Amino acid sequence: MTNFSSMEYPYWLIVAGALLLMLGFFGLALRRRSVEADPPEMTSNQEPSEPEDDLTSVEVYNRTAKEKRRDRWAERAAPTSNETVP
Repeated sequence: MTNFSSMEYPYWLIVAGALLLMLGFFGLALRRRSVEADPPEMTSNQEPSEPEDDLTSVEVYNRTAKEKRRDRWAERAAPTSNETVP
């Protein structure tokens, strides 16, 4: 115990930082494991939870705008013919 009591302030900061780093890696590993265990809630080929008949015009507009944004993101993320896929 004398080694810890004789350490100066900067070394205490190094030890504390190393402990926090290890705890962070441990938490990250647990989080990834729990995310992999959870099933995805909704995939793109599933039907929407609300029928189209019950939606107002604003909700229909918001839904179509969201679908257009998703399609634009998919087009940007899709590799073009001259790109190689790893």
